[in-house]
Amino acid sequence: MRVMPWAARHEAELLHAPPRAADHSAEHPGMSAAPSDPHPASVVVLVPIYQPALSALETYSLDHSLPLLQGREVRFIGPRGLDLSLYKSRYPGVQFDAFEPDDFASIPGYNRLLLSQAFHDRFANFEFLLILQTDAILLRDELDHWAGLPYDYVGAPWPQGVQIHVNLDCFDGDRGRTVRALVGNGGLSMRRVQACRALLDEFPQAVDMFLRSGSSEDLFFSVMGQLSAKFVLPNERVAGRFARELEPARYHAVDPTPPMGGHAWWKYDLLYWQRFLHSPLPEQAIQPPYETASTTPPTPTKALRTHEALNV
Repeated sequence: MRVMPWAARHEAELLHAPPRAADHSAEHPGMSAAPSDPHPASVVVLVPIYQPALSALETYSLDHSLPLLQGREVRFIGPRGLDLSLYKSRYPGVQFDAFEPDDFASIPGYNRLLLSQAFHDRFANFEFLLILQTDAILLRDELDHWAGLPYDYVGAPWPQGVQIHVNLDCFDGDRGRTVRALVGNGGLSMRRVQACRALLDEFPQAVDMFLRSGSSEDLFFSVMGQLSAKFVLPNERVAGRFARELEPARYHAVDPTPPMGGHAWWKYDLLYWQRFLHSPLPEQAIQPPYETASTTPPTPTKALRTHEALNV
C-alpha cells in the first residue's frame, strides 16, 4: 500500500489495511503495508511490471524513486500469475494489483488497458494516477504541487511534436482537424482519473480506433485532449518542468531547474541525468550500448508516429 521509510524497509512488519476498491492483498498478502496520513491530494503511484526480474538500471531507478514517495500510495500493476518473489523481497511495502495477462503481454495490450474505463474504475477512489514505469526516475516528490494545478494530464514533452489529422467523432468529414501534440509521454505521467474517464466518453470513435489498432495510449490523451471541450493540458514548457525524456538539455537551457523526474533517462542523455544522481550507477549504464528496459513497454508513442490520420 503506502511506501514505508527505506531504512526500515526490510525490518518493517507488514500490516493489513482495510480493503479498498482495488485492494488485492488477499491474493498477495505480503505486498500490503500500514497506512499513513493522507496527502492533501489523493494520488496513487502505479508502477507497471510484467517480468519476474528487473534489469540493473530498472532496479536503480526504483531504488532511487521509491524512497522519495514515503507516505504515498504506491502499487505495482501487472499480469495475474506473475512471479513476485523479487518484488516482495526488495519492495515489501508495495502492494500488487493484478490484471489480465493479455494486458501486459504486448505494447498494444498495455495501451488498451490504459484506454479502458475498467482500468480507471479500479482507481476511482483516487483523484490522480502517477504512472511510473521502471525506466523512469524521480528526482523529488512534487505531486502535491502538480495536483494543485488545473492540468488533467501531464507528461514529458516531445520536442518535435506528433502531428495527427483527426477525422472522427464530432470532427468527422469537413470538420476534421490537424493536431500537433507536444505533451506528453506516458512513461512518467500524472493523470486526473475522472477527467481521463470523461475524455474516453467524449470521443468514443477515437477510443474504438485506438483499441482496435492497439495504438499509443499517451497519444490519445495528448491529441484528443487538445480537441476536448474540458480536458486541460499544459504547454510544452510547463510539461518540461514536470518531466523530460527527449532532448532534456534543450529544456534545461530554458528552465535550469531540473524536473521532478525523467523517462528513459539512460537511453537519450545519460550525462544530463547523471549530474542529479548521487549514488553510483550500475556498470551497464557506464558501458554502452545502454540496455533498454526489460520490464517496461518501450516508449509507447514510437509505435504510433506512423499514424498520420485518425479515421473511423
